[in-house]
Amino acid sequence: MSGSSASTPQEITVSREQRQMSVRWQDGHHSVFGFDLLRKECPCAMCGDQRRQRAAGGGLDLLVLSGPILRPGEVQATDVKPVGRYALSFVWSDGHDSGIYTFTLLRDLCPCPACRSRAASAAPESGAR
Repeated sequence: MSGSSASTPQEITVSREQRQMSVRWQDGHHSVFGFDLLRKECPCAMCGDQRRQRAAGGGLDLLVLSGPILRPGEVQATDVKPVGRYALSFVWSDGHDSGIYTFTLLRDLCPCPACRSRAASAAPESGAR
Protein backbone atom coordinates (compact mmCIF):
# COMPACT_ATOMS: atom_id res chain seq x y z
CA MET A 1 0.00 0.00 0.00
CA SER A 2 3.01 2.25 0.20
CA GLY A 3 2.71 5.61 -1.50
CA SER A 4 -1.00 5.27 -2.26
CA SER A 5 -4.04 7.08 -0.93
CA ALA A 6 -4.62 3.98 1.20
CA SER A 7 -1.68 4.95 3.42
CA THR A 8 -2.17 8.71 3.29
CA PRO A 9 -4.18 10.10 6.21
CA GLN A 10 -6.79 12.74 5.58
CA GLU A 11 -7.62 13.33 9.25
CA ILE A 12 -6.08 12.08 12.51
CA THR A 13 -7.81 12.46 15.88
CA VAL A 14 -6.31 11.39 19.20
CA SER A 15 -8.66 10.99 22.17
CA ARG A 16 -7.01 10.53 25.55
CA GLU A 17 -10.43 10.10 27.15
CA GLN A 18 -11.32 7.19 24.86
CA ARG A 19 -7.67 6.01 24.76
CA GLN A 20 -7.64 5.74 20.98
CA MET A 21 -6.52 7.30 17.74
CA SER A 22 -8.82 7.58 14.76
CA VAL A 23 -7.53 7.94 11.19
CA ARG A 24 -9.60 8.73 8.13
CA TRP A 25 -7.54 7.76 5.09
CA GLN A 26 -7.68 9.49 1.72
CA ASP A 27 -9.22 6.39 0.14
CA GLY A 28 -12.20 6.78 2.52
CA HIS A 29 -11.28 3.97 4.92
CA HIS A 30 -11.55 4.68 8.66
CA SER A 31 -9.26 3.06 11.25
CA VAL A 32 -9.57 3.23 15.04
CA PHE A 33 -6.49 2.19 17.03
CA GLY A 34 -6.67 1.57 20.77
CA PHE A 35 -3.67 2.81 22.72
CA ASP A 36 -2.99 -0.74 23.99
CA LEU A 37 -2.63 -1.99 20.40
CA LEU A 38 -0.39 0.90 19.37
CA ARG A 39 1.88 0.49 22.40
CA LYS A 40 2.04 -3.30 21.95
CA GLU A 41 2.98 -2.90 18.28
CA CYS A 42 5.63 -0.21 18.87
CA PRO A 43 7.91 -0.35 15.82
CA CYS A 44 11.16 0.59 17.59
CA ALA A 45 14.10 -1.84 17.46
CA MET A 46 13.94 -2.68 21.17
CA CYS A 47 10.25 -3.60 21.08
CA GLY A 48 10.72 -5.54 17.84
CA ASP A 49 13.55 -7.56 19.42
CA GLN A 50 11.36 -8.33 22.43
CA ARG A 51 8.49 -9.53 20.20
CA ARG A 52 10.86 -11.76 18.20
CA GLN A 53 12.34 -13.27 21.38
CA ARG A 54 8.89 -14.03 22.78
CA ALA A 55 7.80 -15.56 19.46
CA ALA A 56 10.93 -17.72 19.32
CA GLY A 57 10.39 -18.83 22.91
CA GLY A 58 14.08 -19.11 23.63
CA GLY A 59 16.86 -17.27 25.32
CA LEU A 60 16.99 -15.03 28.31
CA ASP A 61 14.21 -12.45 28.39
CA LEU A 62 15.85 -9.39 29.90
CA LEU A 63 13.65 -6.34 30.17
CA VAL A 64 14.87 -2.99 31.42
CA LEU A 65 11.88 -1.18 32.82
CA SER A 66 12.07 2.57 32.60
CA GLY A 67 8.63 3.44 33.83
CA PRO A 68 5.62 2.05 35.63
CA ILE A 69 4.38 -1.43 34.78
CA LEU A 70 1.03 -1.02 33.09
CA ARG A 71 -1.74 -3.52 32.56
CA PRO A 72 -3.98 -3.53 29.48
CA GLY A 73 -6.31 -0.57 29.69
CA GLU A 74 -3.83 1.66 31.53
CA VAL A 75 -1.35 2.92 28.91
CA GLN A 76 -1.92 6.52 27.87
CA ALA A 77 -0.44 8.63 25.09
CA THR A 78 0.99 11.66 26.84
CA ASP A 79 2.12 13.29 23.59
CA VAL A 80 1.78 12.67 19.85
CA LYS A 81 3.85 14.50 17.26
CA PRO A 82 4.16 14.29 13.48
CA VAL A 83 7.43 13.00 12.07
CA GLY A 84 7.83 14.75 8.75
CA ARG A 85 4.95 13.98 6.43
CA TYR A 86 5.16 10.22 6.80
CA ALA A 87 4.74 9.18 10.45
CA LEU A 88 3.74 9.86 14.06
CA SER A 89 5.74 9.59 17.25
CA PHE A 90 4.10 8.82 20.61
CA VAL A 91 5.27 9.41 24.14
CA TRP A 92 3.64 6.72 26.29
CA SER A 93 2.77 6.92 29.98
CA ASP A 94 5.29 4.15 30.70
CA GLY A 95 8.06 6.51 29.52
CA HIS A 96 8.64 4.84 26.15
CA ASP A 97 9.05 7.24 23.22
CA SER A 98 11.31 5.77 20.54
CA GLY A 99 8.81 4.25 18.10
CA ILE A 100 8.10 5.97 14.79
CA TYR A 101 4.73 4.83 13.44
CA THR A 102 4.77 5.34 9.67
CA PHE A 103 1.43 5.85 8.00
CA THR A 104 2.03 2.68 5.97
CA LEU A 105 2.59 0.72 9.20
CA LEU A 106 -0.56 2.19 10.74
CA ARG A 107 -2.64 1.25 7.71
CA ASP A 108 -1.20 -2.27 7.86
CA LEU A 109 -2.10 -2.44 11.59
CA CYS A 110 -5.71 -1.40 11.01
CA PRO A 111 -7.73 -3.57 13.40
CA CYS A 112 -11.03 -3.46 11.50
CA PRO A 113 -12.45 -6.87 10.49
CA ALA A 114 -11.99 -6.26 6.74
CA CYS A 115 -8.30 -5.36 7.12
CA ARG A 116 -7.62 -8.20 9.59
CA SER A 117 -9.14 -10.82 7.28
CA ARG A 118 -7.15 -9.40 4.34
CA ALA A 119 -3.94 -9.49 6.44
CA ALA A 120 -4.66 -13.07 7.58
CA SER A 121 -5.16 -14.27 4.02
CA ALA A 122 -1.90 -12.59 2.93
CA ALA A 123 0.16 -13.98 5.87
CA PRO A 124 2.63 -16.80 5.13
CA GLU A 125 1.64 -20.32 6.17
CA SER A 126 4.17 -20.29 9.05
CA GLY A 127 1.91 -17.93 10.99
CA ALA A 128 4.67 -15.31 11.12
CA ARG A 129 3.67 -11.72 10.81
